[in-house]
Amino acid sequence: MDTILFRYVLTIAESGSISGAARRLFMSQSALSKQLSRLEAELGFELFDRSKTPLNVTPGGEHFLRFAERFLEVEKDFLEEMGKGEQNRTEHISIGTTHRGGAYCGDHTAAFLEEYPQVELEYLDMSARMCEKSLVEERIELAIYTDPVFSDKVEYMPVEEDPLILIVPKKSPLLEEMDTGGSSLEHPLEVDPVRLRRPDIRYVLSTEEHSLYYAECEFLKKYRIQPKNVLRVDFVDTRYAVASGGGGIMVSPVVTARHKGGGDHVVYCKVKGDELYRYVVIARKKGRRLSRGAEYFWKFMVGRRFAYDKQE
Repeated sequence: MDTILFRYVLTIAESGSISGAARRLFMSQSALSKQLSRLEAELGFELFDRSKTPLNVTPGGEHFLRFAERFLEVEKDFLEEMGKGEQNRTEHISIGTTHRGGAYCGDHTAAFLEEYPQVELEYLDMSARMCEKSLVEERIELAIYTDPVFSDKVEYMPVEEDPLILIVPKKSPLLEEMDTGGSSLEHPLEVDPVRLRRPDIRYVLSTEEHSLYYAECEFLKKYRIQPKNVLRVDFVDTRYAVASGGGGIMVSPVVTARHKGGGDHVVYCKVKGDELYRYVVIARKKGRRLSRGAEYFWKFMVGRRFAYDKQE
């Protein structure tokens, strides 16, 4: 039984609802419900009384929660002791990352190495598809990339919500007769989705190999946009340069926009009344036994997600 399931149940109990827990875990409500149902089927009893709001923990659920809490504490102590006892034994692990996944790793690498100095990390730049292929073929042990996850041979855990924003050149037809003053990353200009369907708008979109491609497809589908003028660009930095240089509208991660900027040439926009986002996930092959160093890395990254939840 994966200890991630213990964390799922504890989060549901803390939240009082599956929907609330799903938001904290960066999961869909249906995905979390399926995980809970499978666990209950394996245990042979229900953990929560779903007829009550907030959810009531069943007597069997109370026993499970106490066990889960103790197990996670023991697991934490065990990993810490093992880390102290093997500080002189170096372990090397290879981790696949996409452009966005690499940015996430960059934010947390120093903290990981401080806690586990005996682990040597190697980050390999890959597409999301290649991350999954390499996991399945066991060429790497772990990968950090953005959803969606396609392979049913891969299990994953969302570790961060990745908000998206529209990068719009100031001269774009989209902004005609609109007051663009005061827009910023923190306060983007709200745009009516109908305006996004104008046939004279050019969209700067990624290629199929890029993980942002799927978020773009969802964006276009959701707002019934059928762009007549599309420029496909694979590399995200080039795509951003084309958009900020006036070449067209781009769907960009907020972290990329914060890093790249755009000066007086672009306007940051969002769809009126809505938010765009995707998830950064850490993934591994189902059923594969990880090396000790990879296990440390997995637990560390997942643990930071839950630590943030408690701080909030």
